[in-house]
Amino acid sequence: MRRPEPEDDDRKKRWKFGQNFLIDETVIRQIAEDVAPRKNDWVIEIGPGAGSITRRLVPECAKLTALEIDPKWVEHLQKKSEWGNMEVIQTDATRVDVEELLNRDPTRKPIVVGNLPYNRAAPILFRFLPFIQRFQSMNIMVQYEVGKRICAKPHTRNFGFLSVFIQNYAEATLLQKIGQDSFRPRPKVLSATVRLTPLPKPKTTDPLFLRFVEIAFSQKRKKLSNSLLSFYRKDKVVEVLNALGAAAGTVGEDGEELVAISENSRAEDLSVDQFVEAFRLLGPPPGVLPKPGQGIAVPDDLIGDTGEEEEEE
Repeated sequence: MRRPEPEDDDRKKRWKFGQNFLIDETVIRQIAEDVAPRKNDWVIEIGPGAGSITRRLVPECAKLTALEIDPKWVEHLQKKSEWGNMEVIQTDATRVDVEELLNRDPTRKPIVVGNLPYNRAAPILFRFLPFIQRFQSMNIMVQYEVGKRICAKPHTRNFGFLSVFIQNYAEATLLQKIGQDSFRPRPKVLSATVRLTPLPKPKTTDPLFLRFVEIAFSQKRKKLSNSLLSFYRKDKVVEVLNALGAAAGTVGEDGEELVAISENSRAEDLSVDQFVEAFRLLGPPPGVLPKPGQGIAVPDDLIGDTGEEEEEE
C-alpha cells in the first residue's frame, strides 16, 4: 500500500519538471565555492527552484539571470530582491534561445550553473553546449551515472556518445559525488557536480560528425568495422583504423594523446580526436542528414532517471 503524500507535495508537477531540491547546506556551500564568481561576473543559473544555490551566488557576482520553468518558483525568486542583482526569466531551458540570452549582455562571458533535472539533463546540455565557447564555464549537477559518462575516457565502459559530444566542445571534470539524502524529495540515485571548461574551439563543428558518432555507438559491442557496415565499405574502415593505429602514441592537434587502436577496435576505443580524424577520412555517412534543432538527437539512454515511476493520470 502506497503511503499517502503530504498535501503540498505535488508529485505530478514534480515529475513534469524533474524537481529534486538540494537542502544540504554543506553541499550548497561547496557548489558555490566551486563556481567562485567574481564581483564583475555574470552568472546564468538553470533551474534555481527555491534558490538554495542562487542566494549564495547573487551577492558574489555583478548579476545573476535565473532560468526557471515553474511559475511557483519564478514568483518566489522575484520577491528576493534583497539577495542582489537578479533577473528571473520563466522559460524551459530545453527550448530557450541561448544566443538571444547571451546577446542580453554581449560584453560578458557568463558562468552557467545548473542543478539539471534528471529527466531533462541531456536535452539541456544539447541546447547549451554548442555555445560554450561564449561561456567562462558550465558548472552543472547531474545524475552520477550521467556525470561519469560526460567525463569518461576511451577504453572504459562509460565512454560513449555523450562523452564524445561533450568533449568535442569542453574539458570535463567530475567535482563532487552527492548522496540522495542531500535532496528533497529524496531521489533513488546519486548525483554529481561536473565542471565543463570550454576548449579554445570545438574539435569539429560539422553537424554530421555527431550523426557519425551516433552510428558508431549504435552497436557498441561490435567492432567498429562492423557497426559502420551500413554506410562504409569494411575494407575502407579497416584501412582508416589501421592508419589511426599507426599514429597512436602521438599527440593530436588539441594536445590529446592518440590512444592505441586497431582494425578490431570498438567505438569506445577511439579518442575524440581519433573520431574526428576517422570522420574526416571516411567522410559523412552517405544519405544521412542533420536532424532538426541542434542537428542531433538525444539518445533515450542519456535522459537520466530519478528511479521513480510517473503516476497515472
